[in-house]
Amino acid sequence: MAAVVAPRLAARSPAMIRWSSSPFGDRDRGLSPVVGGALLVAIVILLSVLASALAFGLLTESSPAPTTRFELDDGTCGHELRHVAGDRIDGDRIELDGADDPVVLAGRNLTAGDRQRIDAVDDEIAVVWRAEETDDSYVLDRFETDTDAADGPWGCPGTVYTANTATIDSVDGDGGAVETLSATADAQALGPTLDLTADGTADVPFVDGDGELKLTNSTNGTTTLADGSTIPGDIEHAKTRLGVGSWDGSDRSVFFVNENHDTLYRVTPSGTPVAVASPGNGVQAISGIGDVDGDGTDELVFADASQQLRYLEPDGTTKNVDDGQTGSNNGIGAGALADIDDDGTVSVVVVDGSNDVKITGEPTASGGEGTTTLTAPDAVKAPPTVADVDGDGDGEIVYVGLADGKLKYVDDVRDGNDVRYLEDDDGNEIDGSDSSGLV
Repeated sequence: MAAVVAPRLAARSPAMIRWSSSPFGDRDRGLSPVVGGALLVAIVILLSVLASALAFGLLTESSPAPTTRFELDDGTCGHELRHVAGDRIDGDRIELDGADDPVVLAGRNLTAGDRQRIDAVDDEIAVVWRAEETDDSYVLDRFETDTDAADGPWGCPGTVYTANTATIDSVDGDGGAVETLSATADAQALGPTLDLTADGTADVPFVDGDGELKLTNSTNGTTTLADGSTIPGDIEHAKTRLGVGSWDGSDRSVFFVNENHDTLYRVTPSGTPVAVASPGNGVQAISGIGDVDGDGTDELVFADASQQLRYLEPDGTTKNVDDGQTGSNNGIGAGALADIDDDGTVSVVVVDGSNDVKITGEPTASGGEGTTTLTAPDAVKAPPTVADVDGDGDGEIVYVGLADGKLKYVDDVRDGNDVRYLEDDDGNEIDGSDSSGLV
């Protein structure tokens, strides 16, 4: 007889039946685990997508960089960067990649309308802003530069400065205007121009007959930086020269020496003098800051108490500049630093004891050109300088003539060495100083 299998439901006891008040019976009990699992899977997938996006750069954090707009104008004398619109910019946070001086805006707070002349050394200039906390960098603007525009240290007709009687005068190149920058009391020593007050205008440092170190420019008048009350002893004002710039991490400063010739100092417009070094051979004058030995590091070049050019390394050691003996009379022949042949290493242009102009250089034994002596100039023993005064794109050596005290320049340096008078816009020859020379 066949067995009869009863249905399983029919076999249940009434006691096993549980009633639910939900219209869906037991189904709501299994819903929570299913939904939770689905949400967990969704979260995992979302996190994976975000991680992948960040890894491949598809997502970025919002930039803390300021909102601003710059413009770059090409001109006959380099380029001009203008802040057109947007937030106030801390110039200490701006680097200009592709510019000759990437930190030229340091010390300035830029607002719309502010501008700065720059020299390009690349075919593109990027305005880079660096965050204070993280040092992350952001490109605010990027510009292609006109390679036909005049750039570099000799890219436009150069202005030179001379102390004449009771004034400091600017000479805007050969055939240019001569203007009184400042009516001062007896400027005895000069230094090269640099925008030390961060207002976009070149400042000229000088020491007057009272031994006071001052700054002057065409807009803000004259201010005193240091005097005999701010250093031990007085500031040297005879047979000397001032240096400017940033060296070994310092702020932009004026470099000078004391009357005892034992200590080299620097000072900023808002600071007090700081002793830089006390070389055993003394310090007479400052030629400038640059890489004179080709090691990739800037040195501070000075004339010692015997008028021999030496340079100070950041580690404190000093070395002689080969063939660096300068002449001295009413002034000192320690002149400017310049890369005349564009080889990446600067030379020092000086007037020696025979009133000849010398261009010091790397020794020939190390592959350099050695020292070139120009006998034609016949210069006073006062600082000469280098500037493109004729606008030909090359640097000329500018000096004070021995015979008549007039400003002259050597054109076609190391080739023709043609000597010419520097004239004003009326064709007149220009007087110079046999003590302060030129910067």
